[in-house]
Amino acid sequence: MANKYPTTPKSAAQTRRKGAIQTRSIFVFFDLGGTLVDLRGIVASMAERLTAVHTRGPVPLALRWAVTTAEALPSAHGPRFRSEREIASEVLFELLAKRGRADARDVSPKLVQDAWAGYVRTCSLQPDVTVAWLRNLRTKVAGLGVVTDGDTDAVAGVLSHTGLDKLFDSVTTSEAVRSYKPDLGIYRAALKALKARPSESLFVSDAALDLQGAARLGLAAAWIPRSLLPDLAKPPPGTLILSRIQDVDRIVTRHVRTGRFELR
Repeated sequence: MANKYPTTPKSAAQTRRKGAIQTRSIFVFFDLGGTLVDLRGIVASMAERLTAVHTRGPVPLALRWAVTTAEALPSAHGPRFRSEREIASEVLFELLAKRGRADARDVSPKLVQDAWAGYVRTCSLQPDVTVAWLRNLRTKVAGLGVVTDGDTDAVAGVLSHTGLDKLFDSVTTSEAVRSYKPDLGIYRAALKALKARPSESLFVSDAALDLQGAARLGLAAAWIPRSLLPDLAKPPPGTLILSRIQDVDRIVTRHVRTGRFELR
């Protein structure tokens, strides 16, 4: 969903300081789920729905559903593209069928839909993320974007509920561009939405696999380890490792001064 928010913020490149115009620009792109928004609630919401249909071991099953869905996303791009909801429904069907549920095919889509709706109503930002911080960061950069695996309507719901819906200059979803991270297509679409070059862009994520795709395209990578789900890869060489999300401010400040992505 590129350029959903077309207003370009006042950036460091457009700001006069002591009579001089800052000429360097930087674009910052964030992953959404896990990086900015706490994903633990989706597992809890799924477990709640499984409990309602009398499924044994709802919490371990919900966690297995989340992990297996995440593992399936990277290969479902291009001609093989399926929405995240479709993938999650198929994963849940297989898990329930293995448990002998004769109604697995019928109940899986409804359980996934209800679980996601429940999560959207209760989702929250990560403890170290605030709307005020993101709003301030937006004044320091040439563009701020979200790049996220997810169905467009579900992502819009999360952004609205958490108060993030007015903060980004672009929101690029896997459903809109038919590409899941780390496929290069989703990053290309995000860059195009803000007319940004890879060399002047930073991608921030809690998932090392996502960072690999961004790095292959030439974006700088910043990793914020969250440890909710097991990582599917190692971060690419040269990745900046954040101890807290606000370390992004330091990277932006250094880039304005030196033209390099550094964390010092």
